[in-house]
Amino acid sequence: MEDSAKVAVGFLAEGIKNSDRKSFNALIDLLWEPMMGYAASMLMDDHIAKDLVQDVWADYWQRKQELDIHDIKAYLYKAVRYRCYNYFRDRKFNETQLEAAHSIFVAPDVEQHEDSIELSRRINGTIQSLPKRCQEVFILSRINNFSNGEIAKKLNISQRSVENQISLALRKLRKDLTIVRLFSFL
Repeated sequence: MEDSAKVAVGFLAEGIKNSDRKSFNALIDLLWEPMMGYAASMLMDDHIAKDLVQDVWADYWQRKQELDIHDIKAYLYKAVRYRCYNYFRDRKFNETQLEAAHSIFVAPDVEQHEDSIELSRRINGTIQSLPKRCQEVFILSRINNFSNGEIAKKLNISQRSVENQISLALRKLRKDLTIVRLFSFL
């Protein structure tokens, strides 16, 4: 999407958050056809695709106040994808539909942008949940690129203590990110 279109979509999303129906209708006019095409290509059924896309828009309008969305287009496409997957999960589907659902490509700027923002939030949240000393050691090591020896000297602790703190932080991150990975492949 061009920068001017992104600004327009962002402006409309802000209007929607303030319950402006005109902004909502304008955003639907802008994104309805591409979202329908996306859903229909996964489901291979225009009627079901229309119902699912309508559900996404209705859900977005109902939850507009509570949602904290940084990229509305990515959010809406991801919502359509999950609705389609849920449709497949809840109903019998044929092999061709399943293959089509897995083969649909969404441009990285649409899908991955929102995923990377969410992943960054999760990583930062995990780091913030670490004990203060562990947090400090991890940030010095992985963000500021200090060596273990430099960290030990700077914090006046043993190098072994630095290694233990980094190990603790990495275990916590792996555990939390494994959970994220499981949900992102559903």
